[in-house]
Amino acid sequence: MPVSATVDQPSRLNLPFLLKMAGVASIIVIAGAAFTSRYHLGYDSQEVKCIGNYSFFLVDRKDTQLTRGNIYAFSAERVEPYFDDGTQFVKILMGLPGDHIQITDDERVLVNGEDVGRGLILAEDLGLTADGFVGETVLEEGHYWFMGETPYSFDSRYWGTVTEEQIIGKARPLI
Repeated sequence: MPVSATVDQPSRLNLPFLLKMAGVASIIVIAGAAFTSRYHLGYDSQEVKCIGNYSFFLVDRKDTQLTRGNIYAFSAERVEPYFDDGTQFVKILMGLPGDHIQITDDERVLVNGEDVGRGLILAEDLGLTADGFVGETVLEEGHYWFMGETPYSFDSRYWGTVTEEQIIGKARPLI
């Protein structure tokens, strides 16, 4: 019995299907570009977290309306030797312009007389004593006070205020 080989005819391109796929791909690309123009993902690689036990934050660059108690991302300054200037930080906004900030002898941090944090654990690592941070100030216009939730947070009590120009946007903890 003779053996015959069959050769498949090349299938013709399905133009309507290709047009639909191009449309879907375009929508995905446009939606992705719109999302990334507004949002970006922040990652905290530190072993000791300063806000809950979160490692990932969704940062909304368009949401820069500052409200006490909310979490924001900002470009940090005066943070060496722990970090390079320009490193993105995520902290809780505790003090607004006009607020009275006080760091007491017993290492309490007060905003308008309210206790918002304790401890100056990192002072020695900076080559200073806790006494060097004791004092009080009133926040100037355009200056904000940010802190983490733990005494191990490297925050405004060590490097001072954050200006409006440094604010990147509101951060939402993810996981």
